[in-house]
Amino acid sequence: MVVKGIEKITSVRLAEVLTERDIVSSEVITDALYSQDRDGQPFVQVLVDGGHITEWDLAKLVTENFNLPFLMAGNYQISEAARDRLPKETLFEHTIVPLDAFGDIVTVAMPVMLSFEVIARIQKDNDCDLFPYVGLITENKKVLGDLHKDYPQWLEQQAKRRAEAESARKAAPSQGGDSDWMSIFDAGDQAIQQSKQR
Repeated sequence: MVVKGIEKITSVRLAEVLTERDIVSSEVITDALYSQDRDGQPFVQVLVDGGHITEWDLAKLVTENFNLPFLMAGNYQISEAARDRLPKETLFEHTIVPLDAFGDIVTVAMPVMLSFEVIARIQKDNDCDLFPYVGLITENKKVLGDLHKDYPQWLEQQAKRRAEAESARKAAPSQGGDSDWMSIFDAGDQAIQQSKQR
């Protein structure tokens, strides 16, 4: 691994920090984790979109608690090597901006935070090591739109797909809702137990 402690970057750990500092209510955190699990929408995106915390405050929290540097992607001269190193589908899906490439190391601006699982999957799929900077969601979207003219259409398609999935879910009879919630509570319970053991 290029970045020491990168395996600690998880939504559950961030949820613990938000709860410990009483920044976001536990109900909102549980709903955001559930939404991430169900819809695949990133935990931080759910919190910011819901107006529960600003992306600036969340970025500050992530830099402090995960010891990661902060960088505004729009202020960086993106190298051609970095731009070509990762497929645009990966950049779009995870709202990451490639900044520079040094051999197999690619520096990227994250949309506040990507989990270790996502970082590890991108590294494996693209045979590289990511060096992540904490960035802002809105800034990354703006830079991606400047880099790739088809990014706004891609965002529209994703929003439409999510809306269709949501209306289909509302129209379908409720099945297994309780078991979904129970798995969230079990995961939360497990995280609390692990944090007590530290």
